[in-house]
Amino acid sequence: MKYLAISIGPIIKTFSMARKPREFWAASYLFSYLMQCILEVFDNEEKVELLSPYYKKGCEPKIGVGLFPDRAFYKIKEADVNVDEMLNEALLNFACRVNLPVQVVSSFFSIMTVCKGYKTSAQAIKGLNELLDLVELNQKTWSLDDFDTVLRFLQHTTNESPSPLFEIAFGKKRFPIETLEEIANSEKIPITYSYQRYVCIVQADGDNMGRIVSSSQMEGKLFDFSQCLMRFGESACTLINNYGGLPIYAGGDDLLFIAPVCGKEGKTIFDLIGEIDEQYNKQIQKIVEERDIEIEKNEKKIKVKTSMSYGISIIYYKYPLYEAWETARNMLFGFAKKQVDGKNAIALNLRKNSGSDFRLLLSKSRDEYPLLKSLINLTPEESLVSSVAHKVRANEPLLSTFNRANLSSRLRAFFDKVIDAEDKSMKAQSYIEKTREMLKLIMNNYIGRKSVKAENGTEKSATQQATELFYSILRIAKFIKGEEVKDE
Repeated sequence: MKYLAISIGPIIKTFSMARKPREFWAASYLFSYLMQCILEVFDNEEKVELLSPYYKKGCEPKIGVGLFPDRAFYKIKEADVNVDEMLNEALLNFACRVNLPVQVVSSFFSIMTVCKGYKTSAQAIKGLNELLDLVELNQKTWSLDDFDTVLRFLQHTTNESPSPLFEIAFGKKRFPIETLEEIANSEKIPITYSYQRYVCIVQADGDNMGRIVSSSQMEGKLFDFSQCLMRFGESACTLINNYGGLPIYAGGDDLLFIAPVCGKEGKTIFDLIGEIDEQYNKQIQKIVEERDIEIEKNEKKIKVKTSMSYGISIIYYKYPLYEAWETARNMLFGFAKKQVDGKNAIALNLRKNSGSDFRLLLSKSRDEYPLLKSLINLTPEESLVSSVAHKVRANEPLLSTFNRANLSSRLRAFFDKVIDAEDKSMKAQSYIEKTREMLKLIMNNYIGRKSVKAENGTEKSATQQATELFYSILRIAKFIKGEEVKDE
């Protein structure tokens, strides 16, 4: 049986043009709508069968967010299918509806296809994805005039010069998309804390999804599973909007959004992630468990689980948006999905306006994660946070002598004798106890690890890695709890 895979681009190049949230949204929606136009044309052809993503003509959602991914997969029922003709028709429809010149659309946007025979659709999804990865390495070139035309299109996505995308996405001619400054202070209250001037760029992706969709247990069920993924994307967008954020893209298990550090109803970005995870487990993980999907590993069959991993870039509202997105992608795919066993992780980078960076990498499955959320609620005055953080980092040689056997007693003595906070209030002592518990968990995880190379090329010992993570956690917790503007 022949199978067809379609991929569209250039996504990253188009995103690089965006300087404002409305331009970022427009760049994303352009590609989602291009894929929708392709699905619409192919839906009229009885000689092909759609495997993924889910699409039903006449039921396209108008929720203001792109829900269609950049890849589609079909089963070819008969050999005489004219794929090129259908793709040209889709491009023409797309150009007319978004009001871009056909020549620019044909030249700038790329539609790549791969067609090959496989025994099963599960094998086809896996094989075609690998082939598309290779095909996408050969991106076509375009003229500066075409580039400028698309750039002007993105820049004109305003209420003053309404974009055709508004009518397509929202069903209305005008829609106000907030600036980064407005998103940062979602509750529109006087600026008291520094986090009110910062936003989170969040890139999220489902773990082990490639293994799941290419498993034999998904044979004949992929289209229905794609519908579940789309429903999850819609649910996630509702949560992001209610929090005060701006969904950019929600292609099933793949999310991209901009959100305040602290949103409406006193919630933090970690609360929002928890709500998204809850929906993911309810709508996606539950189905995976019901299908009892397994893979072979080391000659043993193991059950596949899925979860969401997140890359988060927290930036000052004047920081370049595209660079923040690049950081979020790197945190997700370079750290959360590569350096955490079992994934289900959060990799976060906080870049302060002062130029300092704080980074954390945590598994949501480990005890450190709920403890971080407790620290955010407990975090006291700036002086105590700084005192604990700096004393731990300054005593790294002493901490390196601790081992797992004596870790609890040594840390208790260390906090009693070295930290010895002047503030003896119940709140301060509770904070000290939580920080000791956090340091114990982190060190227990890092003891015995090998040294790694730092970005400057120097060797970084296991204790250095542990104390740096601990320091970042305390600083980030304080920042999210409420670091007064004067303390920044």
